[in-house]
Amino acid sequence: MKLNTVIIRYLTIESESNGYLTRVLSMSNKTILLHLPAYRDPELIPTIKDALANAEFPDRVHFGICLQYNPDDGFDDLSEYENDKRFKIEKMHYTKAKGLPYARALINDTLLTDEDYVCQLDSHHRFTKNWDSTLINWHDQLVNDGYNPIIGGYSPMYNPSNDPEERVNEPWMSLAACFYPFGTIFIRPGGIPNWQDLKSPIPARFLSGHFAFGTNKWAKEVKHDPNIFFAGEELNLSVRSFTHGYDLFHPHEVVIWHATMREERSGMLIWDDQHKRGEDQWWKGNDIARSRIRQLLGVEDSGHDLGDYGLGNVRTINEYEKYAGINFKLKAFQQYTIDNEIAPNPIQNNYGLTKWEDTFIKSHYHVINITKDMLPENDYESILVSFDDKNSKGIHQVYIDDQRLQDFISNGTLIHYEEMFFSSKVPYKLIFWGISKERGWAEKFETVLI
Repeated sequence: MKLNTVIIRYLTIESESNGYLTRVLSMSNKTILLHLPAYRDPELIPTIKDALANAEFPDRVHFGICLQYNPDDGFDDLSEYENDKRFKIEKMHYTKAKGLPYARALINDTLLTDEDYVCQLDSHHRFTKNWDSTLINWHDQLVNDGYNPIIGGYSPMYNPSNDPEERVNEPWMSLAACFYPFGTIFIRPGGIPNWQDLKSPIPARFLSGHFAFGTNKWAKEVKHDPNIFFAGEELNLSVRSFTHGYDLFHPHEVVIWHATMREERSGMLIWDDQHKRGEDQWWKGNDIARSRIRQLLGVEDSGHDLGDYGLGNVRTINEYEKYAGINFKLKAFQQYTIDNEIAPNPIQNNYGLTKWEDTFIKSHYHVINITKDMLPENDYESILVSFDDKNSKGIHQVYIDDQRLQDFISNGTLIHYEEMFFSSKVPYKLIFWGISKERGWAEKFETVLI
């Protein structure tokens, strides 16, 4: 819809006052760069079309696209947009791709010019009606309230193969599930409690790579580290934005959906293509990224020159830890964070007789692999997975009695999954114990962890 048409509609329906016209003109003149790194994505064109169809002012939506393409695909052909002044496109053959943050850095460094705002996304999304005005209004109201906001987080999902029927229509927040052994955090989505009663965005601990909305200044100031291949991108962005003085918020309503499933790109992701070419950049790149992030967090000095990709000087990393209830050196969280309470965490100036470090509960992460040679019989009703101390006292226990057990018994299928829990105690050994209806506590396999 052209701007003149929009103005006429507003004047006809609402008011012919100069004040109202000024407001409409001011709103429509604010531009947004839609930041889209696209790697062989069949959803890129539908994302563009949906963004334009649902924008209140389509002319103010600009596109910065890093197109990492295979010419044999055809589904991400942008030729219809190449003469559209709103589109800025950097093309890259998919074999030259260097990871997601590299593509993001390219967009912000070369395609972002004088747009007022940046909406950082992936390339597989759907949009609510008037999403552009909604985000600007939320952002500007937070500024009026005294914040320096970035609005983002995990967007609720849609399924490209069954849309709009499978859209999740509740807003999500980003939660800390655990620390990975290499020092980054497993961040997962969860529902926002009582979101129907909320009137504005809520404080957040983490940003999401696939949705972050802020000013041009933020995108230019908190530069994406092109040396990070993939792992840890979101933690890096969250901590650096916070220490640069930005306030993190989650949307309190659904504004954008994200395709979290990858069936439509099965076998076409960057790590798939690299594996087919015999390259191991996925592992090497992520190892380098994790090392850089550990140095960023003050956990180790890996000898990296972080340069423009270090912390800001408005707030410290310790201020972020206290805000979020996270201790990076201990790989631990406060109970308030574990309970997924809204940030910031309560601060006590002296903590009484308790040191700040002692208010944390350690995070534990283990990959579970149970094979038939460990538990060879076929009459198990369940399998106990137990993390015990040196005295064989259980610290954390779960029972496997679902389809995984049936597949294990019938086909010898490996039971493989990630087990995460919180405990101040460090487990000494891991036990797999088969339980039979006829034989009771049956075969047992155990291994020492430390």
